[in-house]
Amino acid sequence: MRGSADFSKNNLDCLRLILASLVALWHVYWLTSLPAFVVFARYISAQFAVRSFFVISGLLIYRSYTRSSSVASYFEKRARRIYPAYFTTVTLAAVALCTLSSLPPLQYFGLGFWKYLGANLLFLNFLAPSLPGVFTSNPMSPVNGALWTLKIEVVFYLFVPVMHYLCNKFGTKRVMGTIFCLSCLWKYGFGLLASIHRSHSASSLDDSRSIYSQLEVQFPAQLVYFIAGVLLLLYFDKLKLHFRSVALITACLYLLDHWFTGGVLDVFWISGLVFVFGFWRFFGNFSKYGDFSYGVYIVHWPILQILIYFGLVRLNPVVFLLLVVSAIGLVAWLMWHLVENRFLASSSHYRGGGAKAPA
Repeated sequence: MRGSADFSKNNLDCLRLILASLVALWHVYWLTSLPAFVVFARYISAQFAVRSFFVISGLLIYRSYTRSSSVASYFEKRARRIYPAYFTTVTLAAVALCTLSSLPPLQYFGLGFWKYLGANLLFLNFLAPSLPGVFTSNPMSPVNGALWTLKIEVVFYLFVPVMHYLCNKFGTKRVMGTIFCLSCLWKYGFGLLASIHRSHSASSLDDSRSIYSQLEVQFPAQLVYFIAGVLLLLYFDKLKLHFRSVALITACLYLLDHWFTGGVLDVFWISGLVFVFGFWRFFGNFSKYGDFSYGVYIVHWPILQILIYFGLVRLNPVVFLLLVVSAIGLVAWLMWHLVENRFLASSSHYRGGGAKAPA
């Protein structure tokens, strides 16, 4: 259970940036609904990207815990990595977007503002997704709808010490197998209920998401992907001897899932893809440039909302897309150098420009 796998050469930083970019491109169509960007909705899956993130988190976060000197040290490292940029994004948006609100400042900085700020700083984004009078003319009003996954990540962080204790007490295979099965039961159980609900309400005017659809994507359901990442770590030394076999099995499972099982097997081929892409061939020391994936993920939605607010969607689609990519890239770069990197622990491999083994 010590997670001793050698990660001196991996492509996980590169993979995370690709996944964050996929989510951003998918939201380009989701927020603008422009026909020119329908190709993103057709060939990109934000769901796949998010679930891949959870697999990577299971692999890296559990390793971080087993290599930490104490539980306090583990939580300190997690807080340093995730919260400064998150705090900056939430508070900066809450204050700066006053200039775009349809309400006067005295009304803007009222109860709705403080509810938004308090809920979002505690990762409870669903309690207050919008700011008073902001983006009301946009197709969607939430300030940052991409932040919903962060509360799940935080629960993962809190759950790791409990899981590690249970594994030491009752056995790794027994505990991991039990958690995996219970998570599958939650995920597919509520998925079935959501499907039944959709079929019953197909002829009604109510197109809102049911409680079953919402529960289907919350913590207990997503835990199956996190556990898959942990298992990649625990069996890493054995799996790395069979990259070709893992790649072939991954491809077969994807085709089977795509054509016949409708997503039921995605945890297996997503885990295989993460493992093969991350460790089979080393693409180079990508981390020496920094880790911009987190910045891309947490800033792309409000940037898109602002561009939509100013009517820039009326530009040529290629020009608009270049503007989106440039703005997101610039803000993510600034977030890394001005906020994220400054709060990292001195032992972080990013502090040495990626010279140390990525962990």
